[in-house]
Amino acid sequence: MPIIKEETVKLLNDHLNEEHYSANLYFNMAGWCEKQGLKGCSSFLYNHSAEEHTHLEKFREYINKAGGQAIMGEMKAPECNFNSVAELFEKIIKHEEYITNCINKLVGKAMDDKDYVTLKFLEWFVEEQLEEEELFNDIIKRIKILGDLEGRNLHTFDKFVGNLDKEEHNS
Repeated sequence: MPIIKEETVKLLNDHLNEEHYSANLYFNMAGWCEKQGLKGCSSFLYNHSAEEHTHLEKFREYINKAGGQAIMGEMKAPECNFNSVAELFEKIIKHEEYITNCINKLVGKAMDDKDYVTLKFLEWFVEEQLEEEELFNDIIKRIKILGDLEGRNLHTFDKFVGNLDKEEHNS
């Protein structure tokens, strides 16, 4: 018998599928960057895709541990073509804001239900979303500072993004 409500299991499964979509979206974005010759952006986004898959696994593990069943649902294919790297990162920040909103709804539901076990589980994701939005907002700020991402500016931006994972692991 699950220690959390069936309704909560369904909502957590819905979010597990959002994380799956995120992993696939970043995978597609990485492939687009690679095709454009943006190796720094590509590497960063492939790593980010793997990180999103790890989030999916955290949801799977929690759902199953709490007595539910993690279920992968049908998913629409994420987009894979973009007009520019600036547009791509604008879409990422909007997507991360959406994911933050989803996490906040899960937290609200857990609080309403006095479901402290799920609330504790979700704490990590609340912090993670704060970091994600800060990271991508910093990238958007860099785009604005550089202006048109062409030629040297595009090269500089690609190097900057490619070094973000290295900086994160060194801090």
